[in-house]
Amino acid sequence: MRETAGVRRFLERSEGHQRADIRVAVLLVVVDLIVISWVLMLGTEGVFTEDWLPYPGMMAPEGASYQHDSVVFLYQLAAGTVGLALVCRLWLTAAAQLVVLNFGAGFIGSLSTYWNP
Repeated sequence: MRETAGVRRFLERSEGHQRADIRVAVLLVVVDLIVISWVLMLGTEGVFTEDWLPYPGMMAPEGASYQHDSVVFLYQLAAGTVGLALVCRLWLTAAAQLVVLNFGAGFIGSLSTYWNP
């Protein structure tokens, strides 16, 4: 029983800690959406060729690895922020980071480019 009480104490948090978790989660989701939008907007200049995006412009010669590098960056950002959130016992923040950044990376990876139509 003593072990169960220790685990319960670790998982349960005070009201202030829960409110802080919600505030941090909202803030980081907004930052994540800005980062994903930034990656998407930079890619519209000669990398991504989706019909719903603005005119892609001329093919950027250095853009061949942009999509891959962006996906790797988003996965690394997710790993770092989730790890930090778990260390700080911010469960909602960790879950939000996993969902938003991994789906964002999958979305960026699914877009058509000049090199991956």
